[in-house]
Amino acid sequence: MRTGRNMLIVASLSLAASVAGCGGSDGPADQAVSAPPGPPAVSGTSRPPTASAESPSTARPTAVPDAGTPAGPVTGTSTTGAGGTGPTCASTGLTVSLEDVQGAAGHVYARIVLRNTGPGACGLVGYPGVSVVDAGGGQIGAAADRGGPAGAPVTLPPGGSTGATLAITQVGLLPGCEEAGQAVRGANLRVYPPDNRASLLAALPAGVETCRDPAVHQLTVGAFGQP
Repeated sequence: MRTGRNMLIVASLSLAASVAGCGGSDGPADQAVSAPPGPPAVSGTSRPPTASAESPSTARPTAVPDAGTPAGPVTGTSTTGAGGTGPTCASTGLTVSLEDVQGAAGHVYARIVLRNTGPGACGLVGYPGVSVVDAGGGQIGAAADRGGPAGAPVTLPPGGSTGATLAITQVGLLPGCEEAGQAVRGANLRVYPPDNRASLLAALPAGVETCRDPAVHQLTVGAFGQP
């Protein structure tokens, strides 16, 4: 009797365990939890661009701004003169002279003449830079102001020449240059041809009394290509 009762108890426990195991699969702890759906895709909306990292060997170089052209007369090295007149006349291929000097009504007038001594034609346009210098090359007073309209481009064949008019106001007619000791006699004119930084010297036949004070503007020069 005891043996039969023990076997009945064991059978009852096994059955209970089987039922418990089957019922556990339906519990909430074993159910899969799915993530909530994301927001719907918006049509026509693009993703922000992704920056690409370029290696130094493949990166495109950054353009460097031009430093620009220095002000003032420059060496005549351009391949074409203004107005298509051919190579720009360089100072090394020119000579300068002061011609047709004459005085009238408190002024001295003269023509600054540039002559092409090079083997080929060259071009000039614009105004020369002009100042009076002493025998040692030191500038006296102010450089010449520009006067009159800009001239037309001029082509100089070998041996050809062109001139610009220079006007010099006589001392005594300008404030700051009317008393003794305020002027000195200049020896030469220093002339910069257009688009050049190298200058030429033209002798002043009788010298010119020139105001020492650079605030006194005594000289005026016209452009080449004017009558």
